[in-house]
Amino acid sequence: TINPVSDIVTLVRSKASPDCKIVLDACQSVPHMPVNVQELGVDFLAASGHKMCGPTGIGFLWAHENTLNDMPPYMGGGEMIDDVEMEKSTYAPSPARFEA
Repeated sequence: TINPVSDIVTLVRSKASPDCKIVLDACQSVPHMPVNVQELGVDFLAASGHKMCGPTGIGFLWAHENTLNDMPPYMGGGEMIDDVEMEKSTYAPSPARFEA
């Protein structure tokens, strides 16, 4: 069964919350069919490497760039700081803000 993901995303955003974050587990579909994350409309998409004949334990998490830029870093260090002032600091744009 191939689920109509973009239709489901539209329904969820219209009935539940337009600002909700939607995560799609695409482990079964990514190795077997083309997946266009922009057409799906999800905020995050996850897939595992071993379903694509890769080693066990690897995979990826794709996220919409605007979503990543709205998220605060979970750790500090490295090149994740953009600007530092006495009162505040700003973070680098994604993906650098998560490279601590």
